[in-house]
Amino acid sequence: MDSNSRRSDLMDQMGPRLSYLRRLLYLIGTTFLIGALAFYNRYPLVFSDSGTYIREAFLLEPPPDRPIGYSLIIRAVTWQSTLWTVVLFQSGMLAWLLWETLRKVLPAQVVLWRTHLLLVLVLVLCTSMPWYAAQIMPDIFTPMIALILYLLFRAPELGRVKRGVLWVCLFFFLITHNAHVAMAALLLVGMALIHLPWNSRRAWPRFWPNLGGMALVLVSGVAFIAWFNGQNGMRPVFSPSANVFLSARLCENNLLADFLSEHCGDRNYAICPYKDELPMVPVDFIWGDNSITTKMGPKMTVADTLLAPVVHDLLTDPVYLGRFLRSSLVASITQLFQVNAASGLSSYQLGSAPHREVADRLPWELSTYNSSLQNNGAWRDLGVSNRVVQLALLLAVCVLLWIRRNWMAHSQLRTLIPLLLTWVVLNAVVTASLANVYDRLQSRVAWLVVLAACLALTQTAWGRRLLEMSDFRSA
Repeated sequence: MDSNSRRSDLMDQMGPRLSYLRRLLYLIGTTFLIGALAFYNRYPLVFSDSGTYIREAFLLEPPPDRPIGYSLIIRAVTWQSTLWTVVLFQSGMLAWLLWETLRKVLPAQVVLWRTHLLLVLVLVLCTSMPWYAAQIMPDIFTPMIALILYLLFRAPELGRVKRGVLWVCLFFFLITHNAHVAMAALLLVGMALIHLPWNSRRAWPRFWPNLGGMALVLVSGVAFIAWFNGQNGMRPVFSPSANVFLSARLCENNLLADFLSEHCGDRNYAICPYKDELPMVPVDFIWGDNSITTKMGPKMTVADTLLAPVVHDLLTDPVYLGRFLRSSLVASITQLFQVNAASGLSSYQLGSAPHREVADRLPWELSTYNSSLQNNGAWRDLGVSNRVVQLALLLAVCVLLWIRRNWMAHSQLRTLIPLLLTWVVLNAVVTASLANVYDRLQSRVAWLVVLAACLALTQTAWGRRLLEMSDFRSA
């Protein structure tokens, strides 16, 4: 064999490796782009609940008011030495999921990285996505679950390794937040009803095995959290504080107050002595030294047990159940319109939970934490940013309605866009019905609507012309 032939064979072998390396380097670059807010802030963004997640990542003791899932992820990716890797993991997962989604949706001849980069730039500059990717909070995993489910159900060609990674991620992402389980369960039931045996012609390839896998992951996640709670001195249930949060929600519209006024005379509920002190705002029922939960506790799990009878009786009373469902409908619609890019990003200084946990667990990062823009009040007023986010969301809704026929004619988008929009609605319904109306709970998924609109635009004449500018196959 001559030298030219050997060189040709060597280049053929190196080709796929170079392609893979270029793709990896590109995704690392977009990872930093998605997480750029954390670097601009000089430290990962934190919320008041971040301290609990950081503490439990070190202690591995489940808190009563949330599952341990996110703390397990923090522990796995930080090596108990820095919070920067949490932001990189969250941003990297998001960059990869968007990449794989575009690979499935776009024509093969499109230069994928150009479209991916443009999409990432739009989402970073015009949506709430980067604010949650840069936070030490599990909220960024809520929209990721929708993308994972789409890829698992509609991209069987991904290969065993990638699909295995997606199933593992689905397991851990589901158990990072209580709402994820309820949302996934509702979606699972809805998907099963749509694809019942008599509608088998409409079913996607391997739909039922994938649906069974989703159900198995969901049940396994719930069972794991229940087991973990039981091993750490709490009741072996998924949420040892579910009745506390439901009671707080029932304070709205005077549901709980009216029920107690009507029944405390003949039923000895543990909360009856406090029926005249019930707050109108759910958070005031749960948190604070003078909250009802603290007075009934002192531990939340104790209060949860005491509140269980009244929650059960109220929700099984037809009159009060009807009132609860009506209030939940109004709250769910209200929640859909709550968008705030940087909700809750106050200055968490000395005495706050995030400051305390960084000082105790990661003291070598405390100076950087203290000097961050967030702790110097940089994100208190984001009027311009929020107006951009809200305008982008409004335009996205208009685009989806305007070109509905275009994206409905695309076999993949006909599945993906309704899935994304359904996930946004489910988030509003679950959070507003079981917790409270709060802008950050909806802002975490609102950017999925903009993503859907961007994908829909690829099916317009203008979008096709833009894509046709890429005239060779993507790497």
